[in-house]
Amino acid sequence: MEKVLIIIPDNNKGKYISKGFSEAFKALGFFSVEKKIYDINPKEVEHISPDIIFIFHSGLNRSEIIDNIFDNLNNDEKLIKIHCAELNSDIPAKYKKQKNTYCFTSDSKTIKYKYIPAVSQKEYKTKFDNYLYTITFAGNPAYPNREKLLSRIIYNFGALNIFCRSFDFYKSIDDIYKNKLLNDNYLDIYRNSYKGYVETQKELAQIYNASKINIDIPNGNTKPINYRCIEITASGGFLIAPYSDELVHIFENGKELDTYRNEYELIDKITFYLKNVNIAQLISSKGRKNVLSNHTFYDRLKSMMRNIYGKDISN
Repeated sequence: MEKVLIIIPDNNKGKYISKGFSEAFKALGFFSVEKKIYDINPKEVEHISPDIIFIFHSGLNRSEIIDNIFDNLNNDEKLIKIHCAELNSDIPAKYKKQKNTYCFTSDSKTIKYKYIPAVSQKEYKTKFDNYLYTITFAGNPAYPNREKLLSRIIYNFGALNIFCRSFDFYKSIDDIYKNKLLNDNYLDIYRNSYKGYVETQKELAQIYNASKINIDIPNGNTKPINYRCIEITASGGFLIAPYSDELVHIFENGKELDTYRNEYELIDKITFYLKNVNIAQLISSKGRKNVLSNHTFYDRLKSMMRNIYGKDISN
């Protein structure tokens, strides 16, 4: 049985994704060893003696710890190194030059090494009970584009539901006030839209599922498909996301989710779906079926391993 070392990043999204791939490796018949980034060193890697090292580059992965590990393993011709990231620029260039190295990114120019975000089916398993939220945004709001669109939503629809870290939310309040995006009355509505920080994927799934509309807003870094889009649809939540060719390639636009190209189209679609929640429900159910059938970590890993080994790998 081949042994895989999964290096776990020190941020929530990186942890979720890395652990999802770890479970997928186990499902494919590999022996998976998980080690947190700050609990690993070259000597321990040598002791584990993995056949494959997998790392999802997110947040603090560009550290001396990772450099020491991969520099020490550069001459091991049998070891397979898999680097995965949302953007090609997230993976340091020197790693890409090492032997037996495979890099999968969302913005890959080749289909063979393209990474489409995936989810763990069990983590996003939800059952609809009732709507608890009207319009929901989960993520750091303290980016100019997000602050602008969230302010526009507040202006048109009143309070919404924002889930994020308190530090990020209060920074967005300062930015909105400084840039005069909302007057005092609407800024108070924005303040009251804060619903706290969510720790787990299961909690997020319940929130997405219990929201009439979930909004995805880009932070300014161009990503072909945002991880949040896969999370929301997997939860059975209805999603309105920024249009991209990649997104509508894997989802049927208007039937499994909906998209917008500018703030005016976003406002129009929110207005429509708030009046037609039954249509949003039908769309969300089809979107969920798509994700759970085609975009789990197991599906994604099978595709990656096929590209590495040149054949299907099964348990």
